[in-house]
Order: sequence, then C-alpha cells, then structure tokens
Amino acid sequence: HGMKKFLAAIAVIVGVFSLFVYMNTPSKQRMNEELKKPEVVAVIEESIKNMDNDAFTEKGVVHSYAIDYDRTEYNPMGGINTTIIVNDNPDLYIIYVVKKKNNGYTVGGGVVAGPLNKLVEGK
Repeated sequence: HGMKKFLAAIAVIVGVFSLFVYMNTPSKQRMNEELKKPEVVAVIEESIKNMDNDAFTEKGVVHSYAIDYDRTEYNPMGGINTTIIVNDNPDLYIIYVVKKKNNGYTVGGGVVAGPLNKLVEGK
C-alpha cells in the first residue's frame, strides 16, 4: 500500500520537474534567433580560428561554415548545442555549446568531427 503512495509521489515529482525543465527550455526558434546575433557569430568564428589558425584564408582548412539550425538543441547544463557545418560538407562538423556569460557569450565544449580534425592536424 505504501509503495503505491511512494510511486505516486515520485510520478508527481518527475511531472513537476519535467514541466519546470520544459518551461525553462527556450524554443528552437528563440535559440536560433540568439545564434544569429552578431556577438554570437563573433565568438563562433573566433572558436573556429582557434581550431584552424588559417581559417577563412587560402591556407586554411575551414573556408566557410554554416550553422545547421535544424540541429540546434538546448543543453541541459545551460547553453545551446550548436552544430556547425564546415565547407558545405556534412561530414565536417563542429558542435559547440554557446552560453550567455555576463554581457556576452562564450563557446565551449567543442566536438570536432574526426575527418575535420585530421584535416586541421594534417596541414
């Protein structure tokens, strides 16, 4: 008998928690609008240049990039998981976590696709 009450309490807690997370999760549209802000674009480009010092030049591996807005996700640890496609090649991607910090933005947690990593390290 006590077990049913316990499970009911757990269900309520999980429900409330899920609702809380849902309420605090910005919509994909809102996150994508944020990713289009010039100050966000600037930190993303800076992070790409940190990975590939010659990015956006003839010597560089990275010549162009585009944010894949369909793959934008809210990061439960805070921030926006942002997928960046390099040189219009879906195999060459970077996933950054864009976070608000003080008055600006930071980029952290870079996941660089294996083939892109090889190209950057091999040049």
